[in-house]
Amino acid sequence: MMKKQFLAILGICAAFVSCSKFLDEVPEDRLATENFYKNAEDARSAVNAVYNPLRSGVFRGPYFLQTEIMADYAEGRGSTSIIGEYKGLDVVNIARVATLWDGFYRTVRNANIAIENIPGITSMGEADKKALIAEARFLRAFAYYHLVRHWGKVPLYLSTQTASSPRQPEADVYAAIIADLQDAEANLPPKGAQNGRPGYWAAKALLAEVYLTTGAFDKARDKADEVIASGAFGLINITKASDWNNVFGPTVNGTSEEVFYLKFSQLDGWEWPHNLLYSETTFSPFGNYVIFSTLDNKFLNAWDPQDNRKQWDVFTEYISRITGLLQKLPVSTPVQFSKWRDPSAPTLTGHSNDYPFLRYADVLLIYAEAAAMAENGPSAKAVEQLNKIHRRAYGYPSGAPSPVDFPTAGWTQETFRDAVLQERAYELFMEGKRWLDLKRTGKIKSVIKANKGKDVQDVHLYWPIPQQEIDTNPDITQADQNPGY
Repeated sequence: MMKKQFLAILGICAAFVSCSKFLDEVPEDRLATENFYKNAEDARSAVNAVYNPLRSGVFRGPYFLQTEIMADYAEGRGSTSIIGEYKGLDVVNIARVATLWDGFYRTVRNANIAIENIPGITSMGEADKKALIAEARFLRAFAYYHLVRHWGKVPLYLSTQTASSPRQPEADVYAAIIADLQDAEANLPPKGAQNGRPGYWAAKALLAEVYLTTGAFDKARDKADEVIASGAFGLINITKASDWNNVFGPTVNGTSEEVFYLKFSQLDGWEWPHNLLYSETTFSPFGNYVIFSTLDNKFLNAWDPQDNRKQWDVFTEYISRITGLLQKLPVSTPVQFSKWRDPSAPTLTGHSNDYPFLRYADVLLIYAEAAAMAENGPSAKAVEQLNKIHRRAYGYPSGAPSPVDFPTAGWTQETFRDAVLQERAYELFMEGKRWLDLKRTGKIKSVIKANKGKDVQDVHLYWPIPQQEIDTNPDITQADQNPGY
């Protein structure tokens, strides 16, 4: 299967690339930058290396622990509990986010190596070289998009020749992200060569989200509309809760909803479900339920039980895989989450569900919000994109009017945006986006207070710059640290 082939290829990673040239000589007895980049396979290996830090270090599990526990529906257990108190991170979690920083910057480094070395391969056609460079630039943009949202001003490395960098203004980082994505949009094929590789529709979709984040609502609307109008994607039909397995299940690959996913398999799997699931359930043989919620959580209690997303995502009781009997969850963790299920996962890091960073549902929701913000209120078209998502959640066909449709009139710009944000929270539940949605819209403090009764302190809004970066980067001092650390 293409998914497994791509995962096997990703095993060829940063061993073949290096950030620094330590010798002027070209070694002939081992792989090095000077003698590696000879043909198309070398170029593909260089781009494969860009994926490795994202899959193995960042998104395998640690990233979601940090982001989802900060959402208004979750709590953390054990060493992660401090994350959900919104008072800043302790030394354990400071160390965890430092590994994320490292993973994102290793992605940037590997992307820069590919971008700089592929042009010199004379045995490849120019179009093929441009496509691989565009893929590396897409991934570099992807890494910086996460860095700037979680750390704010960050060092900007767009060349391997830049030895150090001060923290750059967020506007400059976003400008680099947009430039990379515009290159990807222009030079990628419509669809990646394999599932899990971006095509230019993925670049357009990510551009739409970046524009939404930066408040360029007309551009976000127009890019999302390009993806919608293409007809290249569609929502998967859902008539009952178990049908979500056709969207998020462990064997799903290359559906009509897939725009850009990070791929996992049981041989090279995802750890995130392990942190959600209770080990005695039939959802997976492995689980340490680090993340949970409480029976009085207002977000979850307001979520309509007829919404089949809630039926799939949230549980308070389960059929024990040991006894076969219905059991309630422990009183200490009475509400848990089951979106990502792999009943036959061979190890705790062997869940083969993919991470859907961008799926067609995202694009519809981006359009709905951006159009309403750009046009000072929702058009009928914007309401229709929102309704497509909402209908499916209740088991109705997404493209036809239904009894659960939102009205087309009576909205203000702000009330409609709130409705879209709430629908995003339900649709993209446990996909690492809720905290960032609240952050970009300035609603973190009010929403967390309303749903969890907790005050978010300013120190919690950005993660700390790793101490190692401060100690080793001559352009950054302790005075440059984010406030409160």
